[in-house]
Amino acid sequence: MRIPIGISNRHIHLSLGDAEKLFWPGYQFKKLKDISQPGQFAAEESVTLQWPKWKIERVRFVGPTRKTTQVEIMLGDNFVLGINAPIKVSGDTNGLEYIKIIGPVGEIYGPFALVAERHLHCTVKEAQEMGIKNGDMIKLHVWWIRGVVFENVAVRARDDYALDFHIDIEEANAAWIKTGDRAEMKISEQWTVKSE
Repeated sequence: MRIPIGISNRHIHLSLGDAEKLFWPGYQFKKLKDISQPGQFAAEESVTLQWPKWKIERVRFVGPTRKTTQVEIMLGDNFVLGINAPIKVSGDTNGLEYIKIIGPVGEIYGPFALVAERHLHCTVKEAQEMGIKNGDMIKLHVWWIRGVVFENVAVRARDDYALDFHIDIEEANAAWIKTGDRAEMKISEQWTVKSE
């Protein structure tokens, strides 16, 4: 199975209430482009992250609004900001790191920040065809000049998902991967490292 790879930079998901605090009530976000998952888009709008050491500007909003606010950052951003955001599956909002989010008309502060765990989006049928299920942890191999095996890939199977292996830009840069490259899953294969 050859699986397309999607790469994301730091970004923010907002609840409707928090979006209205940062922008203003009834604000309509402007779509910059669609992203890999159906119905989701990168917006033109962005916010600033701050707390307590430094700040990161122009962090893009990914819509539409959600039930809860969540900021997905890079591991390296922890050092810049002076925080300790945990590596978690996107959507798991328990135990997130506190951070200040500054918008054009307001700001909010709360436990919003995480580093997104690498994961595979797929439909339930695609998961069944691959012999996996929602919640499994798998390995994916990228064959490339800096080929790498990604371990601990969380399977997220749902009928409204599109097939996509999702990593962040730090992981992609380390392996010299770009959006649209492909990963391969091999069921029940033991990966080994040969020493010289």
